[in-house]
Amino acid sequence: MEPIVNVPENTDQLPSSLPSDVSDENDSVTIKMKIKLFLCNHWRGLICFLVPLLLIPVHFTIPTEKYQWCAYTLVLMALFWVTECIPLPITSIIPIIIFPLSGVMNTTTTCKCYMNDTIVMFLGSMFLAYAVEQSGLHKRLALCAVRTIGYSHYKLLFAMSFITMFISMWITNTAAATMMVPINFALLQVFEEQNILKIYEIGPDGENIASDITTCYFCASTFSATIGGIGTLVGTATNLVFKGLFNKMYPDAPEYLSFPKFSAFAIPLMLILEILMYLNMLIVYLGFLRPNSVAHKSSKITPDGVEAAKKSVEQEWRKLGRITFWEIMVIILFSLAIVLFFSRSPEIFLGWGNKIVQIFNLTDRKFVLDSAAVTIVCFLMLVMPSTTQFMEYFKNKESMNQPTGPIPSVLNWNIMDETMPYSFMFLLGGGFALSEAAKKEYSDLNGKIGQILKNLSFLPNFLIILLIIIFTTFITNFASNVAVCNVIAPIAMQLAKEIGVNPLWYNIAVGFTSSFCLLLPVGTPGNLVVQSAANIPTLKMIKAGLAPSLATIIVTWILIYFWAPIIWPDLHILPPWL
Repeated sequence: MEPIVNVPENTDQLPSSLPSDVSDENDSVTIKMKIKLFLCNHWRGLICFLVPLLLIPVHFTIPTEKYQWCAYTLVLMALFWVTECIPLPITSIIPIIIFPLSGVMNTTTTCKCYMNDTIVMFLGSMFLAYAVEQSGLHKRLALCAVRTIGYSHYKLLFAMSFITMFISMWITNTAAATMMVPINFALLQVFEEQNILKIYEIGPDGENIASDITTCYFCASTFSATIGGIGTLVGTATNLVFKGLFNKMYPDAPEYLSFPKFSAFAIPLMLILEILMYLNMLIVYLGFLRPNSVAHKSSKITPDGVEAAKKSVEQEWRKLGRITFWEIMVIILFSLAIVLFFSRSPEIFLGWGNKIVQIFNLTDRKFVLDSAAVTIVCFLMLVMPSTTQFMEYFKNKESMNQPTGPIPSVLNWNIMDETMPYSFMFLLGGGFALSEAAKKEYSDLNGKIGQILKNLSFLPNFLIILLIIIFTTFITNFASNVAVCNVIAPIAMQLAKEIGVNPLWYNIAVGFTSSFCLLLPVGTPGNLVVQSAANIPTLKMIKAGLAPSLATIIVTWILIYFWAPIIWPDLHILPPWL
C-alpha cells in the first residue's frame, strides 16, 4: 500500500525545485514561441531598424564620398521596396532626407524629381481611365465582345481575354482585371446551374477553393490585363517609369519613346504574348489538342448551357440600355487623346508638337510633350457635361421642368478624388531622384557602377539581354513592378553604355519585362484581386502562369533583339548624343 501524500491546495505551496530537465524544456519552448511571435508580428520593424545599420559598410571611406551615399540610398530603398516593410510611397521619399543632408543634391533639385512631365502623364492617364470606369463604357465593351464572339468555352475565354487586354491598354491593369470579376462569376454561375461545371471544389482543409475552370477564367483575365498594359505608354505606370528614367538620364537623346514608336514595338509583342497565353489556357484547362483528356470532355457546353449563358449576357446587356450621352462623350474625348498622342511628334510626318516648335522658332525639340495633350483632354472631361439635361433650359417653357441643380461632368472629380492613387507619384518620383543623383554632376554613381560592369563586356550582347530579361522577370514577381524598374533600369542603361550599345536597348528590356507578373499573387494587385475573389490557391496560380512566364521571356528576348532594332535603327551603336 502506497503512503498517502498530502497535496497542497494552493499551487504556490508546491516545491520550487522541479526537475531541471522539465523546467528547462518549458522555459525553452516559451522563449521560442515568444521569439516566433515577435518575429511574425514585428519583422517589418526589425528590417527598418537593422537594414540601415547593416548597410553602413557601404561607406567604406572617411570622409564618405557622394557616390557612396547614393549607393547607400539605392540599396536601402531597394530592400525596403522589395520587403515592403514600410509603405512603398514612404520609402520613395527617402532621397529628400538623405541627399540634401549628405551633400549629394540640394532639396530643390531633389524635390523637382517628384513632379515632372512623366508624373503629369501618369496622372492624366489615370484621369482618362476613371472617366471610362465612371461612365461604364468598359463593361459595355466587355459584354459586346461576348455577345459578338459566342458562348462556347473557347469563344468565351477568347472574348474575356482579348477584351481585357484591349481595355488594359488604356486603363490600369488592376481596374481591367477587377472589371472582369463580376462578368466571369455571372457566366460561370449560369453554367453551374446547368450542371456543366463547378465554380468551387473542396480543398485539403475542407474549404472552398477555385476549380480548374474557374482558375482558367480568372487567371486569363489578370494575365491579359498585365499583357495588355504593355501595349501603350499609358497602359501601366511601368511604361512611363522607364521612359522617364531614360529621358532623365539622357536629356539630349532623340525622342525614341514617342507614342507611335512605343506602340509600334509593343503591340506586336503584346499580341504574340496574348495568343500564347490563350493557347496555354486552352491546352491546360480545356483539353485543346488533347481529345481524350478529362479537361476536353468536361469543357463541352450543352445547347441548354449555351442558351442559358446567352440569356444571362442579354439580361446584363438590357440593364445597360442604349448607349448614353456620357459614354459617347468619353469615346470622343478618349479618341481625341489618342489622336493627340500619336500625332504630336510621330517622326514619320510633321506633328502638331513639331509645328509649334517651328512657329515659335524654338531650339528645344521637346518643348511640347504628351503631358500637355493629356492635360487638355482631362480639362475638357472635367468641364464638359455628361448629360444633355442642360438642353432643358431651352426646350421647356414651364419653370417646374427646369433643371434644379448642377450637371455632372464627364469626369466626376469628387468620386475620382476619393480613390485616386496619388501615392504612385512619390513612387515614380523616388526612382527619378535616384536616377538624377547617380549622374556625373552629382555623385557619379553611374560611372562607378560602369567600372564594375565592364567585367561583363566579354559576354555576347544577345546573352546579356537574355540575362537581363530573366533576372527582371524573376524579381518582379516578388516586388512592385515600378520599384523593380526604378532599381534595375538605370543599372542596365549604364551597362549598355559600357558595352558600347544604345542604352535604350537595355532600358526597354527591363521596362517591358518588369511588367510580367504571371506567377505569384504578390507580383501585381490584379493577381491579388482575382485570387481573393475566386479563392485561387497560390500553387494553382503558379501552374497557370508558369508556361506564359516562360513564353514572355523567350518572345520578349527575340523581339527585343530582332524587332527593336527595326523600330530604333541605332541600337547597335553608341549614339553621338552620349
